[in-house]
Amino acid sequence: MENANSCFLPMAHGIALITINAIVCVLGSLGNLLVCLAIATNFRLRRASNYLLFSLAIADLIVTLICEPLLMEAIIQRIFLYDCTASLCMAYNFLSYLSCATSVLHMVAISLDRFVAVAFPLRHKHFMEKCGLKVMLIVSWSIPIFEVILLLVLWLVIPKASYSVAKFLFLGTFFFSYLLIFFFYFLIVTFLLHHKKTRKRLRAGNVSVKLTSRMEVRVSCTLAIAIGIFTACWAPAIASMFADTMIGKPLIRLDSPWAIWLETLALSNSALNFLIYSAKIRDFKEAYVDIFRKMLRL
Repeated sequence: MENANSCFLPMAHGIALITINAIVCVLGSLGNLLVCLAIATNFRLRRASNYLLFSLAIADLIVTLICEPLLMEAIIQRIFLYDCTASLCMAYNFLSYLSCATSVLHMVAISLDRFVAVAFPLRHKHFMEKCGLKVMLIVSWSIPIFEVILLLVLWLVIPKASYSVAKFLFLGTFFFSYLLIFFFYFLIVTFLLHHKKTRKRLRAGNVSVKLTSRMEVRVSCTLAIAIGIFTACWAPAIASMFADTMIGKPLIRLDSPWAIWLETLALSNSALNFLIYSAKIRDFKEAYVDIFRKMLRL
């Protein structure tokens, strides 16, 4: 039976949501801090490409350290006080928008970095150290920050129009970024297949080139997994928002418990990158082991 108060959240949904978000909050925060610490302290990880992962971990920390607690507080308010807490939700919406837009733009930057590494391996280091890394980081953060400031000003001046503008900005940033991601990955796969055919035609090859090529393939596959998981986590929320924009009706009502489940699924992505790096990149695993050994010695 529907409750007359749209802010009411059933206890069963609330407890489950709080538990899952608390787990994501703790594990995600520890994991992303570990990524940052590993890159900062391990010499082998201090490469231009890994600084993009460092910056992505910072964006994920915004979710795990700020957005997750705000969401849990909003859930508690809805369970016990039947209060939608508009101001709390607004702060959460702005910060989650910033984190998601920053994350997807980092995926674009990392995809571009992998393309340059595969297509132009001899120029990759020079390109990243000279200006590539700085430009990627500036673009990945400045665009979302500008959009959030614009939405904040619009919300203060014309509150009713801010939600519609936010949807268009978010969907535009998301879809344009994904077009670039798939474009760069198409080029990456094309170049990797070309390199594979070239190596087969050669009877003898340079061992260091072979090892470098294998490393680039492994790192590119790791990024593909990260992009796939990011897509799986955010696709349901994006689909609902897209339906709301196109036909004026979301797939799931914004005041329903399932809308919070979609938000929880989307935010949980911020706790998964750490696990991907740990499982697929050997240098990160070794750096984590070194960090734990140093902590045990204290």
